[in-house]
Amino acid sequence: MDIVKISAMGIVTAFAVVLLREQKSEIAMLVGIAGGCLILLSLIDYFTEVLSAISRIAEKTGIPSQIYKAVMKIISIGYIADFSAGIVEDSGQKALAEKIVLGGKLIIMVLALPIITMLFDTIAGVLT
Repeated sequence: MDIVKISAMGIVTAFAVVLLREQKSEIAMLVGIAGGCLILLSLIDYFTEVLSAISRIAEKTGIPSQIYKAVMKIISIGYIADFSAGIVEDSGQKALAEKIVLGGKLIIMVLALPIITMLFDTIAGVLT
């Protein structure tokens, strides 16, 4: 079970960070980042499985590729912003982490505008 492996990596990383934080805080932060990256790398197969499933659904339903690509970008930006903000917040910079999250949300909104516009155009076309 991969969740056991992932959880173990997280617990070992957290324990190492706690031990190192008092003596070598800069190394502790690097250990935390490395542990997070290892967990992400162990999830690559799951990411590709989700991406291929969404791609198959988009092909079967006839969703335009521009919408599919925009949705995938939105999902990616959300994960990247959340992961980055978590690292920054762990380093003690909560205000900076909040700015990263805000930036991610604004970028997501800009990427979603064409989808929202198409949705409203479709609804308006059905109603008239």
